[in-house]
Amino acid sequence: MSPDRLVTLFVVAGYLLALILAGAYVTRRSKGFSDYVTGGGKIPAWMLALSFMANFVSSNSFVGHAGKSHEVGLGWCVVAGFLVVACALSFHLFAPRFAEFARTNGALTLPDFFERRFGSRPLAVFVQWIVVVTTLLYVLAVLRGTALVVASGLGLSYSAALLVVYLVTIVYCLLGGLWADVLTDVVQSVVLLAGAVLLFVAVVSATPDPAAPAPPPLRPLSIAQLVAVGLSGAVKLVADPKQVMVFYAFGDAAQARRFRHFAPLLLALVLACLFPVGYLARSLVPLVRDVDEVVPRLVFERGLLGAAFGPVFLVALLAASMSSLDSALLIVASCLEKHVVAPLARREPSERRTRVILFLVATLVFALSFRPLGDIVSLSTLAGALLGASLLPILCVGLFVDAPIPPRVALVSLTFGLLGALAGKLGPKALGLRSPWLQDIFVGLLLATLPLVVHWVRRPRAPVSVPG
Repeated sequence: MSPDRLVTLFVVAGYLLALILAGAYVTRRSKGFSDYVTGGGKIPAWMLALSFMANFVSSNSFVGHAGKSHEVGLGWCVVAGFLVVACALSFHLFAPRFAEFARTNGALTLPDFFERRFGSRPLAVFVQWIVVVTTLLYVLAVLRGTALVVASGLGLSYSAALLVVYLVTIVYCLLGGLWADVLTDVVQSVVLLAGAVLLFVAVVSATPDPAAPAPPPLRPLSIAQLVAVGLSGAVKLVADPKQVMVFYAFGDAAQARRFRHFAPLLLALVLACLFPVGYLARSLVPLVRDVDEVVPRLVFERGLLGAAFGPVFLVALLAASMSSLDSALLIVASCLEKHVVAPLARREPSERRTRVILFLVATLVFALSFRPLGDIVSLSTLAGALLGASLLPILCVGLFVDAPIPPRVALVSLTFGLLGALAGKLGPKALGLRSPWLQDIFVGLLLATLPLVVHWVRRPRAPVSVPG
């Protein structure tokens, strides 16, 4: 092994060991299911704000989104704009209401919101399965992106890199729950911010190889396509159970408002550094088989910023990915335990069973990652479209409209959103339709909103009394 690779190995090993120790340190703070999945309302607000930002910046951003502009150009930055706006709206509008709802109703998971707001346990179970399936798609994307970069950085095979990421994630997730997630996110947010800035500076400062072939022509996306991708990511940011988990952990609305500017500003800085990278690197890495390869090749083949930058970038990517993986796995495990396993066992939700479920789910994702279902951006975009299209309209009604909504209306809205997103994804190609506005997120949101509008129009009106 070369000296550079050896240095990288020691840096990465030290970082991964620190994650495991952090998980072990906070194990004693978890004293039951509630503490394990929400921190018991004791996590400081500034730490939760950093965790929110870190949760959303993953290998999808460092590898998928950063590389995509290599193919489609700087128009890809429109997507980043949607994400930052959604982050700001989340903290200003949604976070205080979710935090207050959790405090007054004892909600621990996103399906709990549906059960308590709409008075229907079957509705909560249906939402639970939406959350589980879409989150697993997202985890598959993140795990693949992380393993690709670890493989490039350490000279490992994809399979070996996948195993390393899986084992470390499992260990510290099992140890500490949300406390471990948030504590490591605080460190990881600093690391990934440094990695994003250094990557941008490295690409801007690099000198192209004059003998390199010309890059292929850009294939820019239409405005509708950019809006669709941006909107799917934006609604995912608002409706994503990983982010709702952070909102629940604030404890009350006042704490949620305290750092509402912090996360959006940090996210804006990180995405402004990452999204143009692929386009700026077209003369540095002109020919790639897959845009997911752009960033790993820049760092480990081109050696941007010298040998010292490789370990920094690899740790930054691991920080981004681990912060998303742990919270996503925790969401899936807590939903399955609270809404499937515990009711079947006729027992209260158990922290121990949640850990077992987390281990089993992570192992399933690990096995599926050997045969990827698609590229990073496609998987994460599909997950965002399915989740956002089905959940966002009814979440907005549940949070901001005081009038009662029948559970059947909520169920129809959720179902229409899912079917609409799938139809928007598969239908245009099957039917030979080429309209850029027939995107999964547009069709899904439209159909999910329709039952709510019909219910609102047909709701009984109070009789108007006429003065005698």
